[in-house]
Amino acid sequence: MQALKPALPVILAAIVMALVVVFDVPTSFGAHPWWSTKSVLIGAPIGIVIAVLATRLTISAMVRRITFAVAVVAAFGVAKYGGEQFAASYAEDAFAGKLWFFGWIATSAAVAAWLVTLFQTMLDKTPAKSD
Repeated sequence: MQALKPALPVILAAIVMALVVVFDVPTSFGAHPWWSTKSVLIGAPIGIVIAVLATRLTISAMVRRITFAVAVVAAFGVAKYGGEQFAASYAEDAFAGKLWFFGWIATSAAVAAWLVTLFQTMLDKTPAKSD
């Protein structure tokens, strides 16, 4: 189990993001049904890689968790703004459509990164068993 411990946060975050795809969660929050799962399939691996690279930095897990949580809120705000502007323009504002699409990709990436960091913190707090 100790050999699996470094990869476990990534595996758990990937499982959660796979469930997000299966249950099409982004559509419930305002993503376009046509590409809601696509945005998660693009964003989640990016977020996982960013979270793994962030562990190599000399910043605390708390700072990483807060940074990724703020990124989730900011990216979701961009996605919602883009969606509202796109709908208000009767699908003619191409820039708003891009904000909507790429905002959901960024939201998925930030959520995946936050999950990896959260699971790492949770696993670091569990006492290690000797086999």
